[in-house]
Amino acid sequence: MYTSPRIRRRYSINKRRFACTIVCACILIALMLGFPSWAARKFFISYYRISDFAPEHLEMYFTIAEEQGVPWYFLVAIDKAEGITAEGITAERIGQIAIQLRGIENTEQLKQFLKTYNGDRAFYKKVQEELDKLKRIRRIYEDKVFPIAQGYEYDYKDGFGDARTYGGERTHEGIDIMCDKGVPVVSVCDGVVEKQGWLELGGWRLGIRGKDGVYYYYAHLYRYHQNIRQGSKVKKGQVVGYAGDSGYGEKGTTGKFEPHLHFGMYEGKEEVAVNPYPFLKMWEKNKVDAE
Repeated sequence: MYTSPRIRRRYSINKRRFACTIVCACILIALMLGFPSWAARKFFISYYRISDFAPEHLEMYFTIAEEQGVPWYFLVAIDKAEGITAEGITAERIGQIAIQLRGIENTEQLKQFLKTYNGDRAFYKKVQEELDKLKRIRRIYEDKVFPIAQGYEYDYKDGFGDARTYGGERTHEGIDIMCDKGVPVVSVCDGVVEKQGWLELGGWRLGIRGKDGVYYYYAHLYRYHQNIRQGSKVKKGQVVGYAGDSGYGEKGTTGKFEPHLHFGMYEGKEEVAVNPYPFLKMWEKNKVDAE
């Protein structure tokens, strides 16, 4: 009687799934064995977003820190470490802390400066943890320039959240920087042009994804710089376009409002609109010439 040979089954491994399983297992083992806290922070740290803070509080932290010569993130970290509620955040309190930290330049000096404020070791550790959680906002704050080129007149106020009616009831998702038509507009940071073209509400607009992950939105432009295309890489301070009065109508519509730059910032994968005003006030000291 003939018997067919036994066929051996071949099994394949999904390399990506296998690698993920190994990584997860290593993390769990590390936590179970009580590995140092830096391992847990590295994988599980929950970073703060701009939207976690009221714009007026950020403005206070930024302004007082600038006046006292103290990095703003130390002031925020201390408030967070002490569990200060939104109602308890005041200019007086922030100013008092800033005076005690006056002269601090880096985290290596933190322990020394905290001795006169709160020398408890647990408090020092908590402040360090809060500093870690502020790293993303620090990336957004640092190394930026003002979007209007040096030497041109402009004016702006905090109009974020104001009511708008064109296109339906909505709120204003940016800051209007009023200036003359044709004033050069520059990229506030290094990034990539993700969007370019016409929007009814924004007119000729640009959307630049910064290296910090934020989507920077420039609207109502008169025209684009000749070197700007969708997908273009841009450098901090590079002219990307010129302020105008385009929008609120079909393609090419102008003259529906005074010339200005609408500047917006959108945070996270969900691209949540956040108030640029506190950041613009700080970046204002960093203007560049139009080249």
